[in-house]
Amino acid sequence: MPYILPTFNLTCNIWRAGHIPGTDPPDVTADCNLAWGRRVNTGDINITAVGGFLPPAMILLLPKLTDIRGYTSSGGPDLVEVPAGSQRIYQVGFVDDLGKGFANEHRGAAIFQSGTWPDPIP
Repeated sequence: MPYILPTFNLTCNIWRAGHIPGTDPPDVTADCNLAWGRRVNTGDINITAVGGFLPPAMILLLPKLTDIRGYTSSGGPDLVEVPAGSQRIYQVGFVDDLGKGFANEHRGAAIFQSGTWPDPIP
């Protein structure tokens, strides 16, 4: 069975580095899919995390060519709120294209919890 394009069942808000979620309007709003499943990353991502450890990453799936920027961006990594309006803020780590050049091409971003989340988690 061929790999199919994910369903983008959520909306997320994306802020560029230096813009503040909840204060500044989002720079980008995009359809997305928040996943944590059989996707495996064995690479080492250079991100300073609270307590000196790297927290588990969620994978944010987005339509191809969505403008989301990770730690390699010259301006710094984006912050993303998933789902939009939830106050669940993540820092974007690694961004790359999945299925590049195929009909199921889409973008993936490793994202890490950031800041204080509401209780209970929405």
